[in-house]
Amino acid sequence: MKNYILPLLLFSTFLLFSSFSSENFSTIPLDKVQNQSDRKLSPEEVKQRGIDLLVNEIVEQIDEIDLRKMARSAIFETSYGFRWKMVNLHTGKKIIIKVDKDFKLISARTGDNIKIMIPGSC
Repeated sequence: MKNYILPLLLFSTFLLFSSFSSENFSTIPLDKVQNQSDRKLSPEEVKQRGIDLLVNEIVEQIDEIDLRKMARSAIFETSYGFRWKMVNLHTGKKIIIKVDKDFKLISARTGDNIKIMIPGSC
């Protein structure tokens, strides 16, 4: 009898925890899972959609960015639009730029979360 208690206990705990974990994953709505992560656009997709030109138009309007000294990260498509980072290669200063789906500036902030440009002024 003692030999059956430990396997029975392990089996019952396995069944109990497996039912809890499957319930937790099934209650999360699928649309919330998809919106939590940003999708990185491939270079081909950026060229095909003409996003490179729109990005350059936005960046040229921001006074604190000297394009000759800046490097741009990949462009990410988010639930609200697009975002990317720019880094000054000489000073290391980071700028995070967010635009909506129509490429209207939402925010341009430094790495310290300080606004560098007010939306609507471009």
